[in-house]
Amino acid sequence: MTGEERRTSEWSCGEALELAARYVSGVRSAPTPAARARAAASREGLTALRTTMRALPDVHASFSDSATGEEMRQWFRPDRRLPFNRAPIAVLHLTGTQVDYLRGRARQALRTNLTRAAAEGLTCAPVEDAQELGRVAAAIGARRGTTADGVVRSGLVPGPDRLFSAAYDAVGDPVAVSHTVVDGTRAGLILMVTAVEHAQAALVRYALHAHLTGRLIDRGASTLTVGGSMLLTSAGTRYFQRRTGFTPVHLRPEKSPNRRRRDL
Repeated sequence: MTGEERRTSEWSCGEALELAARYVSGVRSAPTPAARARAAASREGLTALRTTMRALPDVHASFSDSATGEEMRQWFRPDRRLPFNRAPIAVLHLTGTQVDYLRGRARQALRTNLTRAAAEGLTCAPVEDAQELGRVAAAIGARRGTTADGVVRSGLVPGPDRLFSAAYDAVGDPVAVSHTVVDGTRAGLILMVTAVEHAQAALVRYALHAHLTGRLIDRGASTLTVGGSMLLTSAGTRYFQRRTGFTPVHLRPEKSPNRRRRDL
């Protein structure tokens, strides 16, 4: 079999991961300590959690001592009691070209939604100056009932290693924004926020995701990592990640270069 034939959007631990996510959600949302203890004692949930963790491939990630490298390293700190900030983590391996990434049966849903998004007049573009970022954040914040700072933290501006992209509707109004940091060949997705009705939100996310992967591939990035455990996201987000090629992994960050030198 060729690599293209082997590529699939399904996860070997997909069923267990969904059960584990429901288990974690039930524990976190339990209204009282007693209810939380009962939820945590679920044999089915614990089994699903163990099955998921055992099935995850280890991915060792090195980050630079730059500001963005240190920012990404902090996402996966080893000092927490539970490893949910390191497993399962969604990682997308980027191919050599955008054409390669979009090719094949595993990307059929993505291509179909890109066609539908184009038919509805949705467009995506880099946001490369602070003024436009402020306009985009304010417009999306207003539609979501929050402020611009509630969408993009005050003080953050586009730069060589901090990428913002936006999706616009047919009349040019911002309907989504993404925020990504880049550390060498590694990229980290900080947010992708939409401000449209549910029926169109999927189209916007697919369009913005395809735009972002194209930018990252052009930059020479080889992976796109999502900060935050997949166990704490929605089932819809995990579905989107399956259809766009992310895989769940146990991410093991290496020590910073300076720290390794001090340890010698």
